[in-house]
Amino acid sequence: MIRPEFKKILLDQRGAAVILWSFFVISIPLYNVIARYVLANPNVGTNRSIAEAARIIFWLLTLIDLGYYFYWRDRHLSAAAIKRDARKTKLFRALEEFQGVVEENAAYIVSTLVTRKVVLYAIIEAIAVYGFVLAFLGRFVADQMVLSLLSLILLIIEYPSAKSIESLVQETQ
Repeated sequence: MIRPEFKKILLDQRGAAVILWSFFVISIPLYNVIARYVLANPNVGTNRSIAEAARIIFWLLTLIDLGYYFYWRDRHLSAAAIKRDARKTKLFRALEEFQGVVEENAAYIVSTLVTRKVVLYAIIEAIAVYGFVLAFLGRFVADQMVLSLLSLILLIIEYPSAKSIESLVQETQ
């Protein structure tokens, strides 16, 4: 049985995940603003000799990242995978005050979920970075907008809902 006060601490970890998620989301518009500022200088980002090759490479990397996103999400973010591998993740300091095996398991599961969500956010963020690089290298602004929008959509899908943490904690009891 999980004590109510420890359950609150477990569920509060969603707040940390939301804060981290917010940083990833906020960075995407920042890439767009920075690109606009940099592209205002006509001498920057006009290297056409490497721009087309870079464009192909970064779109290929985007496809690889999308595949990896779906693979990683299915393989490492399912409830079964989180429970199975929970002890392999470092326990958050805020969750070290557990009492008993059930609370300890719940603490490791929540730590694993939040950690894996952050990894997923980084995979998604890479797509937006590819767009930023394309805008910088070859002034492919439309490409940047598409990749930024794709990243934002995926981040919205991966928003750390309270339900995901609550269901894992409930299953632990």
